[in-house]
Amino acid sequence: MFYFVHRINALFIPLFLIFMLLGCGGQEKPSAVTTDPTEIALNKLGAAYIRGTPPPKTKAELISILKSCNHPIELLISPSDGQEFIIVYGVELKGLKVSGAQLPVVAFEKSGKDGKRYALRGMNTVVQLTEAQLKSSVFPDGYKFPF
Repeated sequence: MFYFVHRINALFIPLFLIFMLLGCGGQEKPSAVTTDPTEIALNKLGAAYIRGTPPPKTKAELISILKSCNHPIELLISPSDGQEFIIVYGVELKGLKVSGAQLPVVAFEKSGKDGKRYALRGMNTVVQLTEAQLKSSVFPDGYKFPF
């Protein structure tokens, strides 16, 4: 009897650990670590944005959140085009039930580079889009392009 119980434990524990490491699945794989400074800036902006409760409604509120996270306000400037990111304020991102291209764009580059602009979808999805792709992206209701 002892041998049987010991044998089950010897099999069960490694299997349990493997399942714990793999998780339940069904979630998107984390994106690869990036060294692109514009992607990093947008990811940090997204992280700061969702810290606001309610979400920041103004640039001043976002700057306050950035400071509380010990992030420099220079994150508001795109390293790619040197201009301030255009940010859609007041969008509740927590609890969204959509993914991918259905996530609303909450920040994007004013001009971009080489015909493409970096954009932040939802809390942490950074993509590069042409102007046409950006304009056809999902934005919060009532958003009007500044260009």
